[in-house]
Amino acid sequence: MERNKYTCVSICTTWDPDKSSHNVRIIDGVPSKLYCEPALLSTELAMSDTGFSKGLHILDVKWSTEMRGSHAVIGVALAEAPKHANFYTNLLGSTESSWGWDINNNKLIHNGQTIGNYPKDKVDGVFEVPKKISCIIDMITGTIGFKTNGEYLGDAFSGLKHKTVFLAVSAVREGAKISVAYNKGCNNTPLSLQDLSKLTLRDRVKFAEQIDDLPTSPGLKRLIADKSITDLESIDENMALRRFIWISGCLPQGWRSGKSSL
Repeated sequence: MERNKYTCVSICTTWDPDKSSHNVRIIDGVPSKLYCEPALLSTELAMSDTGFSKGLHILDVKWSTEMRGSHAVIGVALAEAPKHANFYTNLLGSTESSWGWDINNNKLIHNGQTIGNYPKDKVDGVFEVPKKISCIIDMITGTIGFKTNGEYLGDAFSGLKHKTVFLAVSAVREGAKISVAYNKGCNNTPLSLQDLSKLTLRDRVKFAEQIDDLPTSPGLKRLIADKSITDLESIDENMALRRFIWISGCLPQGWRSGKSSL
């Protein structure tokens, strides 16, 4: 069975004018920064040029508090999400095709509904979101979360597997300047604990000579003898992925609770 290689990636992420509101201007020579043109009673949405469908990715957004206005939302969206709305509204999260965190009111929004507080233990106005916000796009588990001041705030949205999502923001403040930068990431799905165990055992057992003599059950012998996973380099690659996740300080919820496939 062919397996994708573990791949650390470094992506030059910018805002995409073709997937953003007509009132969003990408700053000349600095495509990682956007500027909201003056527009009366309207809400604008901008998306990154990079879409994510696999792997784990961390993107940093810088959005100063004085540039947020009454409706400031950060999250992810599908390519077809609406880019403009009349009047002031939480545009990101207003349809099935986008998921947003209202960073003024600490609310999560999807399909036009408020689905909870974020962080979960905070209520309106209690948690002040700083200028720099890291968005954790984890397409291994299909979850989105955020990190501020070195602390992972928990999973915000789930159920995003098999989709291609783009980092997105929606804003109402005229003259708002928002920047994005790709921090770090990897593009493969880690092997399961079973596969890693199998690889480790196969590395230590000479099949023809020792498999029948192993002091273990017939079922475990059959597992070890299964040749569907034979690439021993995958051990090092997946251990590197695990180290990346730990260093990032943003373990997906299932992995923190011991339900991980790792």
